[in-house]
Amino acid sequence: MMQKVKSKLKFKNKRKDSVTILTDPYRYLKNQFRKADSNNSGYLDFEEAKDLCKSLNIKLEKEDLRNLFNEANTEKSNPASKEKGEVLNEDEFVSFYYKLMRRPEIDEIFRRYTKNSNQSNRMTPEALLDFLKEEQKDDLAIEECKEIVKNFESSADKTSFTKEGFTHFLMFNDWQELLSPISRTQVKADQMVHPLSHYWIASSHNTYLSGNQLTGESSIDAYINALKWGCRCVELDCWDGDEGDPIIYHGHTLTSKILFKDVVEACKKYAFEKSDFPLIFSIENHCSLEQQDRMAEHLVSILGDMLYTELIQDDEKNMPSPMSLRGKILVKAKRLPPSATGDDDDNEDESDDDERDESKKKKDKKISKKLSDLVNYIHAVHFPGFNNNDAKFFHMSSFGESKTKKIIADPETARDFVKYNTKQLSRIYPGAKRQDSSNLKIVEPWCAGCQIVALNYQTDDRQNHINRAMFAANGGSGYILKPKFLRDSITAYSPTSPSGLNRSEFPSLILSVDILSGQHIPRPHGVDEGEVIDPYVEVKIRGHPDDYNEPDNHKETESVHNNGFNPTWKQSFVFTIKVPEVAFLEFKVKDHSHSGKDQHLGSYAIRIKDTQEGYRRAYLLDYSGKELKPASLFVKINKRWIK
Repeated sequence: MMQKVKSKLKFKNKRKDSVTILTDPYRYLKNQFRKADSNNSGYLDFEEAKDLCKSLNIKLEKEDLRNLFNEANTEKSNPASKEKGEVLNEDEFVSFYYKLMRRPEIDEIFRRYTKNSNQSNRMTPEALLDFLKEEQKDDLAIEECKEIVKNFESSADKTSFTKEGFTHFLMFNDWQELLSPISRTQVKADQMVHPLSHYWIASSHNTYLSGNQLTGESSIDAYINALKWGCRCVELDCWDGDEGDPIIYHGHTLTSKILFKDVVEACKKYAFEKSDFPLIFSIENHCSLEQQDRMAEHLVSILGDMLYTELIQDDEKNMPSPMSLRGKILVKAKRLPPSATGDDDDNEDESDDDERDESKKKKDKKISKKLSDLVNYIHAVHFPGFNNNDAKFFHMSSFGESKTKKIIADPETARDFVKYNTKQLSRIYPGAKRQDSSNLKIVEPWCAGCQIVALNYQTDDRQNHINRAMFAANGGSGYILKPKFLRDSITAYSPTSPSGLNRSEFPSLILSVDILSGQHIPRPHGVDEGEVIDPYVEVKIRGHPDDYNEPDNHKETESVHNNGFNPTWKQSFVFTIKVPEVAFLEFKVKDHSHSGKDQHLGSYAIRIKDTQEGYRRAYLLDYSGKELKPASLFVKINKRWIK
């Protein structure tokens, strides 16, 4: 039977103590073998192998396929047990698979690092150490390299790598992915001690909706799903409900309604399942005083100690840090003046209504003191303009999509916005015209330092794809520390072009990207049948206008005819990135069509800051966030900084 590679391997890193990596390179092969073995004989005959190739998106001439089948069929000496020997058992199937998956690009690396080896066609731990230092920029000890060989080599001799063992190491090891497992699983505690205004925060718009903005269903599950994705700011649109209990829905529409208390209970259960760091309730309050009191009672009784109710002290000048608020839920809503002793009128208008029909706005609405008393560090106010002398660090304003674009388009107000966001929180949300729950372009407000850029999480689109890439690192905590020029109000920087950054302090980056090959690229929409695809890869840099608007930062490979199984491109691209701190690298794999629109097959995006150098694997996803494993790209990354 198949030999199973040990599933746990610990690596040490000069920046962290250790990380555990899980891998099972044969799980996928076992599943494929069992699916192809249509008569459950424990063997694959040639026709079953041919059908398997078709399902795996492989198109080979029958003669070539037969030759590979015969090469793998080594145990022909017992025809009685093997149907005249013309079948493959599990071990032979593995051999057949790897013959199909021959990787000339990995063979070339292997030859380069074994040419001076005393062992014929073997990579010693010393040679592996050289490879890891030179190519992968990983500084490991020789003992760790020996452990790697021991765990990934599939032959009996586990003191050095065969070509197959080295391939296993590169292709079935989390550490060799483009995003390191340390970034994906570990929070950088030393970076979680800044004020909340210094972070990008994963945020959802109209979190309750699972569909469009007019007739979609409101759902408790929508909150649970957002929280499981690591969302740290959820929205609650609150209206008067029957029998004195507030409800949540999209007001003045046909969306369904759910109880406020049910949402709070669900959020309590799932608030800190993905992340320990503070969750923000962004409350849009349309309720009467009586039901506002009821909201406050629910928040206090259901959340208990989770609800952060501490008063702001007179000597405080900045927002607290995510670390100091671990396990806490903060309420973002309007608040009565400190002098208020009871319920009072709200003479400010601050809500998502600034892009809605004026007739639907409600002015001078009363605010419950009970609810007001639960608001501290995120006090929602109408935006009074920049450089306002009465502005406090705990004042937060919401900006509609069109207003945000207008602010950022003007170089002067764009710089003011950056300065504002170093001290105060801003929330950006999609415009009212997006009734289909489409999303605004998220990178633009991020480049201006906006912390809470709210997306419709239920929509499968590129913006959510980029959002997941932003928050994939730092342990999936939902908090990413902004670069210094978005935290320091005196740094010269503009989110418009040119950025104006001091290159001695914030150097540009020359990013070299080699698209080497792909593996198991799926057909459009994940179907098993149909024509074999002609895949190609779009490579783009997204980020600051200095970078995204640069034509040379948008490239694509040639298409590979009739090969979705293991297409080889071996094409190199060089990108000059002027503001790498806010830049993303995006791969989009498409099927070249000779008659219609090229179909999207899978994508991958990552922050430039999080990208590991060297030979790396990027697993493809669809826009819903679903991993399409084992579909992946094999790439090489190199970074060179220029001051």
